[in-house]
Amino acid sequence: MHLKIEPYAQFLYNVPVMADSSYSVLNRKNFYVEDGLVNKGKGRNIGVDITFEKYLTRGLYYMVTASVFDSRYCGGDGVWHNSRYNRNFIVNGLIGKEWTFGRNKQNVLGLNLKLTLQGGDRYSPVDEAATLSHPDKEVQYDESKAFSKQFSPMFLTNVSASYKINRNKVSHEFAVQSANTTGYKEYYGHRYNTKKNIIEPDRQAVSIFNVSYKIQF
Repeated sequence: MHLKIEPYAQFLYNVPVMADSSYSVLNRKNFYVEDGLVNKGKGRNIGVDITFEKYLTRGLYYMVTASVFDSRYCGGDGVWHNSRYNRNFIVNGLIGKEWTFGRNKQNVLGLNLKLTLQGGDRYSPVDEAATLSHPDKEVQYDESKAFSKQFSPMFLTNVSASYKINRNKVSHEFAVQSANTTGYKEYYGHRYNTKKNIIEPDRQAVSIFNVSYKIQF
């Protein structure tokens, strides 16, 4: 077994920001901006990472990781805000088991499960008056309170199973993987619902189910 505790502190300077705005490239989603930027921003990340791991023994392994952190930035407005990625905590649990089969125990069946609990997505409050007065009803945000809001914690599950057949000169592996099995809906911003005439969060679930076959010579 292995236990590791890592406190850390990171300080960022000369970060590109937009003058008199809460905008900072530290939060960017798009790969380009149309406005001029100045290197006057700052950022800081402070936290502690904890890892407890049991190495593979008799076909069983597991690992628990936890991270508690605070991620903030200072934009062109000179105000410190929560960053887009300031979830405050993330806890991961991973466990797997392997069984051997065959005359020489050369074939391996493996099952793996990963559970994740983490703080919810950060977002800026919606400026309803500015949104409703916009000709295209494009959602406007109160950037003076950038990323001050946060959704409830999110829970994710990933599951995988594999069976590997080992031969003298070749091996075959069949695997099934399911990502985001619980179907958690990720936040992509707010939007104006023209049917209901309301402003609502745009949240979508991306669940991936994958079947694969791999041959190794």
